[in-house]
Amino acid sequence: MPLSYDISFNLPPRLYPEKYPGFEHYLILKEQVCYDYRNPPKYRQLYAEGLQEIQKHPEHHFKRGLLMKDGPMMVECCIRTLAMCEVPMDLDGPDPIMGLLKAVAGLTANSGFARMATTGKTAPKIRNFTPQLQLHALAAFAYMNFYSHWFSPLGGQLKAMSTTHVMYNAAFAANQCVQRGFIPPVALHIAGWLATTNARFAVDVRQMHSDYLRHLQDKEELRLAKVSKAPHVYRCANEGCDIRATHKGALKQCGGDCPPARKPHYCSRYCQRRHWIIHREFCMELDASDFTDIVEDDGHPDWVDVVGFQAPKVPDPHWDKKWRVWAEREGPEIFIDILNDSPYRKGQVIRLRTRTLSPECLKAYKRLWTHNKSEAARREIDATLSPECESPGLIEEEIEALAKEAARTW
Repeated sequence: MPLSYDISFNLPPRLYPEKYPGFEHYLILKEQVCYDYRNPPKYRQLYAEGLQEIQKHPEHHFKRGLLMKDGPMMVECCIRTLAMCEVPMDLDGPDPIMGLLKAVAGLTANSGFARMATTGKTAPKIRNFTPQLQLHALAAFAYMNFYSHWFSPLGGQLKAMSTTHVMYNAAFAANQCVQRGFIPPVALHIAGWLATTNARFAVDVRQMHSDYLRHLQDKEELRLAKVSKAPHVYRCANEGCDIRATHKGALKQCGGDCPPARKPHYCSRYCQRRHWIIHREFCMELDASDFTDIVEDDGHPDWVDVVGFQAPKVPDPHWDKKWRVWAEREGPEIFIDILNDSPYRKGQVIRLRTRTLSPECLKAYKRLWTHNKSEAARREIDATLSPECESPGLIEEEIEALAKEAARTW
């Protein structure tokens, strides 16, 4: 099935500053508006620089920066306010943020529909103005307008698009970024949703999202070519486990005497224990000729069905309190694929990649996504999360943050 979106989550637990509420939303927003999707930031750099920025500029520093019309401070102030992280309280509400972003982005101030101001009339009024800063402001302006659309009473409906200016402003600002060679992830969110308007409303719009899908498909073809040489190295051997590895060494191999060419790999000790009841019959040093390929049932009537043992499938329906949110070690990347349940994106797959979350956490997130329309299932999973996690309640915040960024446009 074709990939429709690729999500990477690599927040190291030791870098999470618990004393700053909304910090994870702040980092997500920074990645969405300040970086090109073709050149994403290193996650360590993103989190370390975000924490440094919070500590260097506490909320009381913004008053002087805004009075001086300092461009970087204006954009940072808006991003903090949108993320509700160390927010200057006197900027509460959308209008002041819109005004600041318009000023730095070079948009006309007194117009509901976004338009670029005359060249040269806006930039000199902003201190420390740079073209890159203008792109960040445009992307933040696009972000704010796009998600404002979903908070309106008619959010997601064609009538809201035709009677309000927020979706137009979001597309306009995103298009300005793309025309200047800067494609932030939020522009892909906007283009991806607009690309489904034909299926939603029988209204066709320009397609920019197809470039991103081709980019994902090219990467996936390279990955599959690599995996085909040693499939057992890149997938967890436990039946029913959906964890896959991006690189060799991400999964731990069996330490027994089974031949290297058939040595199973596992995402966790839990999966290894579950699979042992099957693998123990083969975990011995034998000649390769002693193994025979398993013949698959092709449905022919001559086949005789024999009831036999089947190992329990993974994942289990409930989160085990012994499982951890974070991986045992920060290592090579693993991922899980989630079938998009949107009726407008049938057959498409969303991929969640991580270096720091545990395999169990990825499986729980997939179950949460699968049951995202069932509040009872969501509460059941949340209620069984381990109280022994490094940061109580953090997993719920992480899942909600990821779901908000990935699912709103679907």
